[in-house]
Amino acid sequence: MTKKNKIKSLLKYVVLAPSGYNTQPWRFKLGDDSLEILPDYSRARLNTDPDYREFYMSLGAAACNFEIAAKYFGFNFQKTYIVDEKKQRYSIFFKFAGKSEKQEDGTLLKAISTRHTNRFPYKDEKLSKEFISQIRSLPTPDSVQFHLITRPGDITAFAKLINYSYLLWSRQQAMIDELETWLRDDLEFSPDGLPTGVINLYKMAINLKYLRHKDDMEAEINSIKNQNLAKNSPALAVISTKNDDVQSWFEAGEFFELLALTLAASGFSTDFFNYPLSLKKTRKDVAKLLESTHLPQLLFRLGKPTVIIPKTPRYPLSKLLIS
Repeated sequence: MTKKNKIKSLLKYVVLAPSGYNTQPWRFKLGDDSLEILPDYSRARLNTDPDYREFYMSLGAAACNFEIAAKYFGFNFQKTYIVDEKKQRYSIFFKFAGKSEKQEDGTLLKAISTRHTNRFPYKDEKLSKEFISQIRSLPTPDSVQFHLITRPGDITAFAKLINYSYLLWSRQQAMIDELETWLRDDLEFSPDGLPTGVINLYKMAINLKYLRHKDDMEAEINSIKNQNLAKNSPALAVISTKNDDVQSWFEAGEFFELLALTLAASGFSTDFFNYPLSLKKTRKDVAKLLESTHLPQLLFRLGKPTVIIPKTPRYPLSKLLIS
């Protein structure tokens, strides 16, 4: 098997990375001894992610999966962030640099297949001190800050902010309309988007018609349910960065995926609450609650799921390769 085909064989792990609304905003360019993860701007969410923060974090998560798979199968790579503001060219480039011994521990590699976002309630099971220590000790890039929120009072404060920000978010017609374009009927197969049964959000998808007509009562019900999901979780977490730039978002996405895989390996799931980060005011409120000068990029809960959900679909690799 050629180097190129060996690299290609690892992409089955890369495509399982998370992305906002399951947009899968990546393309792959294979060289004889290289891989470049490129953005697919046709899959950007211009209303709910106008700064492309989550967009580029998705590419970072994909890069994390590639590194884990490459290391496990004994491939050495050099990684380069290509950030050319003048030409507006952004990608993550891996150069094949020989082979090393195959890793024995495939824990994180296996977790790539089991990791998924789970929007159902989590078990009332606290995180052990040993496990908290384990995830706090994960290596973070210099630009990234990880905040784990476990104190009940702090969780309640964040839950209230999630409630408030959801009410504001739900009144943004463009955001609701964009979410609706990525919802998929459970009875119809689609290689992307969010199956309405999997997204759950307490039937928010089914109730979109009410939000579209600015039914404040319906929005209030959904906001309270989101608040309760957050409040009743064992922990919340925030990933922040020093700067709002593409490389910082790449690195934040890589760290999130490393964390998510570590969690998945121990039976934990994650679920995003990015409403507060979609609005400038409430994003500042998140930083204030954290007492941090860093910029919040992801807000999510974690815990052991009560319901095991099917995997969200993925595009076939043939649709993602650039020849």
